[in-house]
Amino acid sequence: MKKKFFKIIPLLLLSLIFSCYTSTTTSTEYPVSQLKVEKYSKVGFDLDDTLLFSTPAFDYAFSSGVEPFSPEFWEIINEKTPELSRIKKKTFEILKKHKENGAEVYIITARKDYGKEKLLKFIREKFGVPPQNVYFTKDKSSIIEELGIQVFYGDSDSDISEAIEGGAKPVRVLRSPKSSYKKNYNPGVYDEEILPNSEE
Repeated sequence: MKKKFFKIIPLLLLSLIFSCYTSTTTSTEYPVSQLKVEKYSKVGFDLDDTLLFSTPAFDYAFSSGVEPFSPEFWEIINEKTPELSRIKKKTFEILKKHKENGAEVYIITARKDYGKEKLLKFIREKFGVPPQNVYFTKDKSSIIEELGIQVFYGDSDSDISEAIEGGAKPVRVLRSPKSSYKKNYNPGVYDEEILPNSEE
């Protein structure tokens, strides 16, 4: 009887360890967004790594030989975005749902506006957002507050903090692992809701 008992104990321990491992590795890493889009009449989105995977456009500008972040640099990025960037499916899907529910949609980007004409045309054609609803500024919180935006989607920590500062509900969009920009990114650091499966 004792021999059987001692044989069973290791099996029980292995079973316990395996169950603990399984529960930790399959648990949700981030809070899952439960947004009801019909609640919001004014909605804002960041552009890069939120609506667009635009790393190829930035890579092109960085390899062009112009001074990084100069007017010429931003002109290259804005003109090459339609050709080199890819729309992120999950965020685009959310944007369309907001529009279908009658929301006014705004895009607020920290880009400079040099050479913006092609970019604005691209945004109008692909997202249905008119040029007057696109803002180029680093002070996103002021625009969010001024426009009365109720929910703001962004990938970076600063997008989330500025949404909060501007009085909007922040929703984190996950960055593509292929994005060249790795800084300013700690999903869940503000206990914000996170849009699941929004990396690509």
